[in-house]
Amino acid sequence: MNFHFSLHKVMDLKEREKKEGQSMYAMAVQDFEQKATVLYNLLKTKETLEADARERIVSGILIRDIQQQESQFLRLQNEINQQQQKTNMARHQMQLKQHELMERTVEFKKYEKMKNIKRSQFVEEQKQSERKMMDELSTMMYAKR
Repeated sequence: MNFHFSLHKVMDLKEREKKEGQSMYAMAVQDFEQKATVLYNLLKTKETLEADARERIVSGILIRDIQQQESQFLRLQNEINQQQQKTNMARHQMQLKQHELMERTVEFKKYEKMKNIKRSQFVEEQKQSERKMMDELSTMMYAKR
């Protein structure tokens, strides 16, 4: 007699949900990494521009050039602020997807544990049934003597 888990279809559904959650989490991580990389590059650019500006101020610079640098800094700072918002939103989405994945994994583990318990009970019942049959057989053999 084979073991059949009565909640097999539900467990399959939970496993699919878990895999879907893993996929969604991986996409959220990738999106976050992409946005964080863009932010990092913007910050590096800003750092380079600031170092350039310090060097130019020491060596002497025209007012017009200072105004251009200032406008460049403001534009870059606006880009950085926008990218920080995008990065924070992506981080938040990634954390939500991670939480959802954890919930789905726990849900799947519950069904997996129930299946293992049911399988153990089934095996134990099979052994008990086999012992009972062996006892009956030995009793019949003894009675025939």
